[in-house]
Amino acid sequence: MVKLSTLKVESQSLAGNAMGDPAEREVTIVSPDETGPNPPLFIYLAPFGSNSKTLFNSSPFGEDFLARIQKMHENNSLRGAVIAVPDTYTKLGGNLYLNSPAVGNYEDFITQELIPNLRNEIGADNVGLFGKSSGGFGAYTLSVRNPGLVQGFCAHSMDCGFEYAYFRDMVLVMDEFRKAGGPQKWFQRFQGNKNKTSITNLRVLNMIASSAFYSPNELSAEMGIDFPFDWDSGEFRRDVWAKWQSNDPANNVKDYLRQLETLNFVYMDCGTMDEFNLIWGNRFVNSVLINGNIKHYYEEYEDGHFGIQYRFEKSLSLMAASL
Repeated sequence: MVKLSTLKVESQSLAGNAMGDPAEREVTIVSPDETGPNPPLFIYLAPFGSNSKTLFNSSPFGEDFLARIQKMHENNSLRGAVIAVPDTYTKLGGNLYLNSPAVGNYEDFITQELIPNLRNEIGADNVGLFGKSSGGFGAYTLSVRNPGLVQGFCAHSMDCGFEYAYFRDMVLVMDEFRKAGGPQKWFQRFQGNKNKTSITNLRVLNMIASSAFYSPNELSAEMGIDFPFDWDSGEFRRDVWAKWQSNDPANNVKDYLRQLETLNFVYMDCGTMDEFNLIWGNRFVNSVLINGNIKHYYEEYEDGHFGIQYRFEKSLSLMAASL
């Protein structure tokens, strides 16, 4: 059986963050029965709408995460890897793993505190990041922005191709902001909403969270955030959108080819029926990697954005073999 343990990381990077989220973060460690010397360390980055506990939810329709990991250890496809699942949840519904004065310095937390702490605790030299959606975005972004930090990553249904993913929600979000009297008032009302996970609420919250990480502005009266639109006039704000584009893997991958070349393992996949149109951005990133002669693994499969935890069996086994 796999073993579960926890440790806590007291973060200086998150102390006093604008959202009032905890600076002390719990990390769940999933280990094989016997851990050999210098095991690979895989760190999971949760997607929007999830916290560290969500990964371990049971499902009546198939294997849960722990059952999959147990099976993979039994057939040795994980090569003794230890998996760490940190709590990175924020009051905005999730994380994009960047530093933001509007949310907190989560890139610093992971790169300067979490990973060094886990390396020391587990005795691991080789580290890989993996995640889905915004977690996949985090795995890619932290890997390419921090040379030497990790040796590989797996990005499932990674947030990219922002035009295709976000434009469709902007009109809905502007309308919701106008009805509430602005983003701050919408967010305050959301806190008392009995159904926080309605489709509309999640689409609006995702836009707030994305704006908070991609275009924070400490001078803004609206939660310290600039939005890529004026919610009152409907004007599209190209100056703000340019900040979003700089974070979009479909736009910045060409700038990171040399860093990608140094990694031992690069994995991407995406469902052809992805409900957020992420397939298009992922396809483009793949084409750039092919043209740049970057060794990587890319796969498309007939499925959507949700219920794709089974994809971890392929990605993690390949990463274990490479690291």
